[in-house]
Amino acid sequence: MFRPWRSFPTMVASGLVVGFATGGFPAYSKEISQLALAVGMMFSLSEITLEGISPRAELRGFLVSFAMTYVLLSGVILAFAYASEEAAIRDGWVLMAAVPPAVAVVPITAYLKGDTRRALVSLAILYLLGLVLVPLVTVAFTTQAVPISELVLQTVLLVGLPLVASRGIAQWPRGRESRSTVVSVSFFFLVTAIAGSTRGPLLARPDVLGILSLLALLRTFGVGGLVLLVSRAVGTSRETRLSLTAFASFKNLGLTVVLAFAVFGPTATLPSIVSLVFEILWLAALPLLFRASDPPGPAPV
Repeated sequence: MFRPWRSFPTMVASGLVVGFATGGFPAYSKEISQLALAVGMMFSLSEITLEGISPRAELRGFLVSFAMTYVLLSGVILAFAYASEEAAIRDGWVLMAAVPPAVAVVPITAYLKGDTRRALVSLAILYLLGLVLVPLVTVAFTTQAVPISELVLQTVLLVGLPLVASRGIAQWPRGRESRSTVVSVSFFFLVTAIAGSTRGPLLARPDVLGILSLLALLRTFGVGGLVLLVSRAVGTSRETRLSLTAFASFKNLGLTVVLAFAVFGPTATLPSIVSLVFEILWLAALPLLFRASDPPGPAPV
C-alpha cells in the first residue's frame, strides 16, 4: 500500500503545492524551516557510516565525486550566478554551488543498484568538508557583504550538529526504521515554509521564473545527462556511471534554501526553489534512463 508520508518526492511536491496555495506559515517561517531541515538532516545522515573504510582504497572514488560536485556542477552553477544581474538571485546560486550534494544520492544509488559504498564514503567526507567549504565558497564568490558570523553559525547548526546527532540515531533501531518517514515529513514542513515565504517574490517576477526554470533544467537534466552519456561512451561500469550522474546532478537544496533565507532573504531562495522542482523530475527520470541505457547482460567494466 502506498504511504505518501514515506515518499520523499510526494511530500516535497505536496509542500510546494501547500506552500504556494496558502502562503505557508503565518509566523516563524525561518525557525520552522531551520528546525525541519535539522531534523531531516539528522535522520538522513544517520545512513552514513565510515566503519571499516580504508582511506587509501576509497581516495580515487572520493576525488571523482568531489570533481563531479564541486568542480563540474558547482562550476556550472557559479556561471549562472555571474550571469545573473540581480544580487539576491546571484547570491542564491552561489550558496547552491557552496553546499554539499543532496543526502538523497545514497538512497538513489542503493535503489538503482549502484556503488552505494562509494556514495556513502564520498558523501560523508564531502559533508565534513562542507563545514569549511560552505562559508569559504560563499564569501569568495558573493559580491555583497556577507554576515560571516551568521553564515558560519547556520553551517554549524544545519550541517555540524546534524552530523554529530546522526551518530546516535544510527545506533537507535527505531530511528533507522522511521528514517524515511521523518525525512519526508520534515521536508514537507521545510518546503511549505519556504515556498510560502517566496510566493510573493516569485509571483511578482514571472520573468525571473522563466529564466530560472531554464537554468535549473540545464543544471539538472543538462549536466546530469551529459555525465551519463560521456561516462557510458568511455565504458565505465553501470555502478560507477550511476554514482557519477548522481553527484553531478543533486545538491542539498534544502540546506541551500534555509541558508539563503536566513542570510540573504526570500528572493535568494528562488534559484533553489525552482531547481528543487527539476531535481524531483530528474529523480523520477533516472530509473527510466538507466533502464533504457543499460541493455540486458553484463555491464561494461
